[in-house]
Amino acid sequence: MSPLFEALLMAWPRLLLVAAVAFVVAEAWRRLALRRGVLDVPGHRSSHAVATPRGAGIGIATAFALAVVLWAPLGTARDAVLLGGLMAAAVGLVDDLRPLRASWKFAGQTLAALPVAIALPLAPEGLPVVLPPVVATAAGVAVVLLFVNAWNFMDGIDGIAAWAAVAVCTSVLAVAISSGAALVAPVAMGLLAACLGFLPLNFPKARAFMGDCGSHALGFGLAVLVLASPRLEIAGVALVASAAFLVDVLGTLVLRARDGERLASAHRRHLYQLVTRSGYSHARVTMAYAAWMLASGVGMVMAQQAGLEAIAAALVFFSTVSAWWWLQRHFTSHLKERGQW
Repeated sequence: MSPLFEALLMAWPRLLLVAAVAFVVAEAWRRLALRRGVLDVPGHRSSHAVATPRGAGIGIATAFALAVVLWAPLGTARDAVLLGGLMAAAVGLVDDLRPLRASWKFAGQTLAALPVAIALPLAPEGLPVVLPPVVATAAGVAVVLLFVNAWNFMDGIDGIAAWAAVAVCTSVLAVAISSGAALVAPVAMGLLAACLGFLPLNFPKARAFMGDCGSHALGFGLAVLVLASPRLEIAGVALVASAAFLVDVLGTLVLRARDGERLASAHRRHLYQLVTRSGYSHARVTMAYAAWMLASGVGMVMAQQAGLEAIAAALVFFSTVSAWWWLQRHFTSHLKERGQW
C-alpha cells in the first residue's frame, strides 16, 4: 500500500468531516445569497448565462480553517496560516458582497500575506542561495500574492479553480506524506477535502460560485504548500503542478500589457476563456486543465525519485509555456475569423 493511500485511509473520518463542512456551509450560503440577491449576473464578458449565487467559497474557507485546527501542529506557523487564510478569505468575501477597488483589494491581500510570510519566509532547504531574512519574507509575500491572484483570475468557469487545487494537492501529498513535512500534508489534505466537498455545487454545472472568498482561500492555502515546504523538492512539486495556471495568468498579463490594456479591467483573454468561447464546454476545459496539472505534478514526483527533478521542472515549464503560446494564438485567430473577438 502506498504511503499516500494509507494516510488518506487513516484520515478518512476527518477528511469526510471537512468535506461535509465545506458542502453544508456553501449550500447554506447559496440559499442565503438567493434570498438576498447576492448573484453574479451575466454580462458581455461572462462565461455563464444564468445569474448564479456567488461567495459560496465561504464553505471552502471555513472547512480549510477547520482542517488546519484539526491537523496542523500547534505553533506560530499554524496560527499564522489560520490568521492569514481567514484574512484573505474575508477580503474576498467583502469583494463578493460589494466590489472593492483593485488597489484596496491588493492591499488587503498583502496584509493577509504578511503573517504567513513572517512565520514561513521562503527558505526551503536546497535553494542555491540563502536569502537574507527580509528578502525571504518579501519573497513569501510575493508567493502568496501570486497564488491568490492566479486562482482568483482563473476562477471563471465551472469547477476549474477547485479541480486545479485538487490536482496540485494530490501531487504534493504524493511527496509530502513520507517526507516529514509537518505542516504541508495537513494543509494539502484540508484543501483537498474542502474542494471535494464544494465541487457538487460547482461542477459539472455550477449552482453556486466560490467567488473571491473561495479563490482567495484556495490560492492562500496553495501558497502555504510552497512556503511551509522544508525542502525545495516539495515546493517544486507545488510550483510545477501549478504551472498551467501560473503560465496562463502571467502570460495573459504580458499580452495585455503589450496591447496597452488596463490591467485591472475585466477581460476574456485567458486561454481557458478563449477555449470556452470557441465552443468547448466548461466541463471539458476544466478537466483538461486538471489533467494537465496532475500530470505535471505526478511527473515531477516520479522525476524526483529518479534524481531528474531539475530536468523535469525545466521540461514542464518549457512545454507549458510552448503549449500555452501555441493554443492562445490558435484560439485567438479562430475567434477573430468568426468575428467573436
